[in-house]
Amino acid sequence: MAINKPQTGQQLAEHLIKSLPSYWDGKQCILELKTAEYQWKQMEWIGWWFEHKAHEILAPLGATRGPKFGNMVFDCWIDRPWDFKTHPIKPGKSDFAYLNDEEAVNDCLKQHGFLGLLIAVGDADYDTSGAFKAWHDKLKGKPSVYVQKGLTIGRASRKRKHGFNLREVVWLEFKTLTELKSAIQSGWLKPGMQTGQQNSNGAPRRAKYGFSYNRWRSYGTRPPSQTGHVP
Repeated sequence: MAINKPQTGQQLAEHLIKSLPSYWDGKQCILELKTAEYQWKQMEWIGWWFEHKAHEILAPLGATRGPKFGNMVFDCWIDRPWDFKTHPIKPGKSDFAYLNDEEAVNDCLKQHGFLGLLIAVGDADYDTSGAFKAWHDKLKGKPSVYVQKGLTIGRASRKRKHGFNLREVVWLEFKTLTELKSAIQSGWLKPGMQTGQQNSNGAPRRAKYGFSYNRWRSYGTRPPSQTGHVP
């Protein structure tokens, strides 16, 4: 019996880019998530919709939920652990996008000897008028306790994204902690993201790794060697 080779990041990225639309309309995506009863009330709908669609697209390849480390579950398992992320480019601002819990990433590499990331990179369209936020708030109904508290204390509300223009899907494949440290030294991977921040329940947020698309593209050889993108 022939043994199929594990899917590479490039192969998975090609599956995704061929099946994903070039423009993601916020209302349509949220309504699709609502129909699927999956994270449709979340403000950062872009990431949740990509995760939902990626599972749908990769299901014929045997995609299932990934391994769990602590409270963190990686998005996908296809021969090996994978995770899905989105990275809206922000000109003139911090160009690092949140990845995963540092401890979970390190433990995954120690246990499985692999972690792959599939990152949808593009440009976000922002809700400058507030109409999209009003539509989403109405769809959600009664505001959550967190939102009600924010209104009470005058917490500033972040500007919503109402659309996303997909540029490409980037893949990263790490096999060792040494490769991870090499990426940090190269400047396109950053530890300690969201340190000092709090969750909606007041608990401190765990440190995450961050990924800079712009720094990654400009680095050149971009170790580890098995990295790339599908436009």
